[in-house]
Amino acid sequence: MKNSVPFACPSYVIPASVQENIQFLKGKVSEIALICFEPSLPIIKDLLPFRGAWHIHLPYHVPHDFYKHPEKYEDFSFQYSEQTIWKNCWEQANSLADIENFARVCITITKHCRQLKPKHCVLHLPKSHLQNAEPYLKHFLKIWEQELPLELLCLENVKNASWLDFRESILSSSCSLCFDVAHALTYEQTACFEDKECMKKVKVVHWSAPYEKNSEQNGLDKHLNLNNLINHTDYCIKVLKNIAPTATHVLEIFSWEEIEKSKDFFFQLFQYIEQASNQAG
Repeated sequence: MKNSVPFACPSYVIPASVQENIQFLKGKVSEIALICFEPSLPIIKDLLPFRGAWHIHLPYHVPHDFYKHPEKYEDFSFQYSEQTIWKNCWEQANSLADIENFARVCITITKHCRQLKPKHCVLHLPKSHLQNAEPYLKHFLKIWEQELPLELLCLENVKNASWLDFRESILSSSCSLCFDVAHALTYEQTACFEDKECMKKVKVVHWSAPYEKNSEQNGLDKHLNLNNLINHTDYCIKVLKNIAPTATHVLEIFSWEEIEKSKDFFFQLFQYIEQASNQAG
């Protein structure tokens, strides 16, 4: 069992280029989460050496003038720099037209990656306190569905945004969900897994520790190795019990060294589930 649990990791785990990261990950993981945090198009030929599965993490930040001057970014040729000022894609929007613009960027990125046959596309939910959060989300889903299957899109719980804040919109659509364990722990969203209807929609699980063990530094999200979750082992097991066995599990830690440190804890969770199942049988 220990070495038979497949897991994914981000496309950035060593301080090197995307191409070098992909080469490094060959033979180490069964799936890669292609990190597209910026509205830009990845170079597909750099990704093809990896023969495993793929999914995409879509952008959640846009340049500060993205909605005011969309013509600058529509052909994806704009060169970002250290001087680029980034803003949250949902917070910066002022209209449904802005959300449509952002949705079409996400759609273009996904279609650009069609050769990789991505299984899922992860998107951060808008913060629930935003005035237009619900209509913005509904409009994004509407635009996405015009071009791509909604089942492909996995909405992720983030700070100030759990599934329960958008439950009606989520359950009335065919979209999927991404459950981030660290976000749930540090942003007081641990009750999410108790919603059976939402949990049925979970296709992707993000694993990392939000803070060091023996500290409760709520509000942080450090993406630390899983050994720091030792005090939350019971919660992690409860989450696993409520996740479909077909879900993709991502060690969302941006360091291969720290991923290696996480494996024993990660595999032990699955061993516990397997042992409990055998005893019940």
